[in-house]
Amino acid sequence: MPPKAAKAKAHGKAAAGASKVAAKAKTAPAPPDPPRAPAPAAPAPAAKLLPEEAESLSAKAAEDLLAGISPEDLAALADTTDELEQLPARQALEYIGDRDLTWENAQKSLRTGGQFLKEMLEMQAGEFITKQSFQRFQELGSTDIFALWEKSRAAYLLAVFLQACLREARDRLGLPAAPPPPPPLPAEPPAWPLLIDFKELPSQIADAVRWSKTVLVVCNGHARETDTFLTYSAYVQIDAKWVMGETMIRKTMSVDDMREDLRRKVVNAMKHGLPVHIAMSNTAVAFKDKFCGELTFPDSVFNLSLFRGNADGEAEYKKIVRETDLEDWPGSFPGRMKEGFFIVVTTDFDLESAREFLPTALPYFEQMAILEVDPASFT
Repeated sequence: MPPKAAKAKAHGKAAAGASKVAAKAKTAPAPPDPPRAPAPAAPAPAAKLLPEEAESLSAKAAEDLLAGISPEDLAALADTTDELEQLPARQALEYIGDRDLTWENAQKSLRTGGQFLKEMLEMQAGEFITKQSFQRFQELGSTDIFALWEKSRAAYLLAVFLQACLREARDRLGLPAAPPPPPPLPAEPPAWPLLIDFKELPSQIADAVRWSKTVLVVCNGHARETDTFLTYSAYVQIDAKWVMGETMIRKTMSVDDMREDLRRKVVNAMKHGLPVHIAMSNTAVAFKDKFCGELTFPDSVFNLSLFRGNADGEAEYKKIVRETDLEDWPGSFPGRMKEGFFIVVTTDFDLESAREFLPTALPYFEQMAILEVDPASFT
């Protein structure tokens, strides 16, 4: 066979073989795709994250929830008038290092939407919280995620995130564990007046204060022992006999001067989170008609709910705070009443005499939580 023909024949066989391989490749099934790793589970929707679950959430897990807050949710939070909802936003300002922790400044930050969240997410899940900033968080107050559960979604998630960061910061900084929260209040308050043992007095006062009550301790002739106990318990003292003596007997002070002195005592207690003890002894000094003044020593001093304020009304105590009082007010919020302030009134009378003589002397007598101390418990 001539060389050219042989070469052509070989080329034809090669082409035919290639065609068969190509055809076979077209009909062969494609190899299966390699198995894919399962996608990571998305964090539970915030609406389904119960407060009980949030209490054990890590800061990193809470950070994923924080990132899911929408600008619309933040803008809605900026319009709230509920102080419970405002607190997490103000704490967030402390978290990012802002020194202006007012609600007005928080509103401005909330309305920036994504920028505010971006600043929070850059703080590495609380790694920059120091002992000093931890203390400032405490001065701001404690958020209640259980109460926020049915309120603003943004406020709830901010609170969940910040609580998780603070839990981990507490451990990292070696700070003592937070005290357990008090048990929830029962559906109904106690049926005051209550007859109690003298040893029960601190716990019974604490229970009444949780109901925002001013306490009247009826001492049945043992006011001296009760007053001494409260003095050693760091109460700020107001002695009714001294008030009456200085203004009506010795006349070293006018009534207006006395009102101002009483105002300073109450403000000092508010500054430092101390309770106030008004010792009536065996008198019925006319605080209601003579010594109470709206802008100095108002009637509401005898009604803790009104004086301290609640969700239903403006706090009365703010009326008696002066600009000069703010100069040495401890903490980050000059003018704000410190936790630990409340009012206890003691009388040497028995219950019958207290009901006869004190309603005309003390404002809001009927709203007080009366604790009658069993005389036998003093022995």
